[in-house]
Amino acid sequence: MQGLTTLRADNPSLFVAERIDAKLIIAPSSSKLAGGVAKLVVSPLSRDALEYVGEYRIKVFPYFFKSESGRLFMKVSETALRHMVRGDVTRFNGHAETTGTGETRKITAQAKPSAGGCGALTFTVATENGPLVFNTSYRIDKP
Repeated sequence: MQGLTTLRADNPSLFVAERIDAKLIIAPSSSKLAGGVAKLVVSPLSRDALEYVGEYRIKVFPYFFKSESGRLFMKVSETALRHMVRGDVTRFNGHAETTGTGETRKITAQAKPSAGGCGALTFTVATENGPLVFNTSYRIDKP
């Protein structure tokens, strides 16, 4: 991971934060729902401005017709990312855009860091049948 701060040449007493370009890796997980289970798989998310962007897939068993995939956009500011790296509980949100229908789903997440850029992640997807809550883990990888 890139350094978190650099000394400014024009004023050595001021420190300027460098941009963190690390990938965000979310472990596969599942969530129980009435009469079935939903499995979430997220590709490694890459940093793009203030967002982490990648692909996602939710497979619903036995309700295969409820399965979906698409693009995931998680808004994580530099400040929030620094809090995560430092070990603070951090909340962030975003949205998922489904492939085909283009439907947008609200996403919320809470990261509870443990050590070394890893931690627990509660990942919630808003659906027409109520929220799907996935309790999983994450890690922040070097670019």
